[in-house]
Amino acid sequence: MTDLTENQRLNITISGFNLKKLTHWAKIHGKPPTTFAGQIISAQVEANLDLINKQMQELARLEGISAQDLEKRWEGEGESV
Repeated sequence: MTDLTENQRLNITISGFNLKKLTHWAKIHGKPPTTFAGQIISAQVEANLDLINKQMQELARLEGISAQDLEKRWEGEGESV
């Protein structure tokens, strides 16, 4: 299980074009691209919490399980999709 109190590292892949634009955007804000990308991702997750929770509940309902059971299953799978 992920420690929710500690920052976690995530490796992502983006296009060269998006990396260039992210770098420009980060420089405008005086931040390294990786720091700025983390802030962008965190902000989007927080902004979409209700949607994420609703989608998890709907998927769990379609599978005939609880959202808590779905979350436990996903945690057991690690990063697989």
